[in-house]
Amino acid sequence: MKINNFFPSIWLGEFNDKEQYDAGQADRRDLYSVLDSIDDRLLISRHGFSLKAYCASCLGITPMQVTWHYGYANADGSIHPAWTETAACEQCGLNSRMRAVFDFLLRKTDLHRFSRVYMAECTTPSFRAVRKLWPEVVGSEFVGPEYLPGQTATIAHSGENVRHEDLTRLSFRNGEFDLVITQDVFEHIPDYHAAFAECARVLSRQGMLVFTIPFFPALPATQIRAAVLSDGSIQHHLPPEFHGNPVSSEGALCFQNFGWDILPALRSAGFREARASMYWGPWQGHLGFPFFVFSAVR
Repeated sequence: MKINNFFPSIWLGEFNDKEQYDAGQADRRDLYSVLDSIDDRLLISRHGFSLKAYCASCLGITPMQVTWHYGYANADGSIHPAWTETAACEQCGLNSRMRAVFDFLLRKTDLHRFSRVYMAECTTPSFRAVRKLWPEVVGSEFVGPEYLPGQTATIAHSGENVRHEDLTRLSFRNGEFDLVITQDVFEHIPDYHAAFAECARVLSRQGMLVFTIPFFPALPATQIRAAVLSDGSIQHHLPPEFHGNPVSSEGALCFQNFGWDILPALRSAGFREARASMYWGPWQGHLGFPFFVFSAVR
């Protein structure tokens, strides 16, 4: 797939731990003020609007819709859209974080290394975009605990039949894939350490896990919002928070807010290296700051 290298890179830095990130924080303050100013000038109203930007999936300039769904207020009281969830390309449907993953794959990996690919979704615009790169990509959804991993399951609200997988006990063989992709999934898995280990298990040597999560760079350690008790009930430590779920109209409970300790957790789970790659670039519809794509190499 030929990419357009005329546009500047959106990638602003890579970090192996919080200490490395914090070491440059003072130098980034001026950068933050510039990026915030640009973002704020784009918010000409609190109504939705469209902008033209380069889409890494469509490989061209497309209209992108910025909406205020899931908008939020910063600690300083500044109100913003949920930047990672908006700026959806009108052509392919990918929002900002989905296109960042696509751009990461195109610009920061060697696509030819990956012949066997697994994606922990199969009903989304992202899956259709990834299938353009790897037509044989294996996709799945978590449909419900009543299904066995690898079983065909029916999504209740759509009637669609899909492959069911549980990231904490995948049905695949050891080393079956060269690349695993997940997007905003791990925060919905109570035992995310087991999910990291399973992703490492099904990856070949030198295989890569690429993923996004709601990430909180001010947190040294992950904050547990809810936990599953031995009797199967859920104990809430913070008010319940639900995110969108492609297979359920009820949404998906968020179990944790991730901090920097996930990088050593990935290494403990069987990955040789793990890093957070920071991005921003309104010329590609990436607004708000800081946001990251995570990667780990087996």
